[in-house]
Amino acid sequence: MKIGKIVLGVLVTLAALALFVRFFLAQLGTAPARQEPAGVVAAAPAGFEIEAHGELAPAAAAAALADLAAARPGRQVGVRFERSGDTLYWLIDPAADRIEERRAGASGTRTSTVWSGSLGARLGWARAHGDFAAPGLPAAERRNLYH
Repeated sequence: MKIGKIVLGVLVTLAALALFVRFFLAQLGTAPARQEPAGVVAAAPAGFEIEAHGELAPAAAAAALADLAAARPGRQVGVRFERSGDTLYWLIDPAADRIEERRAGASGTRTSTVWSGSLGARLGWARAHGDFAAPGLPAAERRNLYH
């Protein structure tokens, strides 16, 4: 009789373990595949008017951004474009007197670069040189969006 109870206990334990494994494996396949890393989405912040472009050189993107800012003075505007496989958002916030670049790298890296002050000078420099780091103005602040 003792052996029967032990065998029955082992069988019940094995059945419970088999049910748990089956349930666990069934749960692994229910989540949809993600196109981007969790928590970091390549998008402009809420409130920005975005003009989308395809592949653009930085100087052409700066010209498009300057034209958009001139057409909508005082409003938060930006351009979205592609460059070497990366997706970039160049955003102007006139109230904060800053330009921000949000870059979604082809490898999944998300970064933000912010240039503060002198929007007009930075836009003029970028139109000619392809970046906002105009001489004599404060350097940009860069950060990884994962932290």
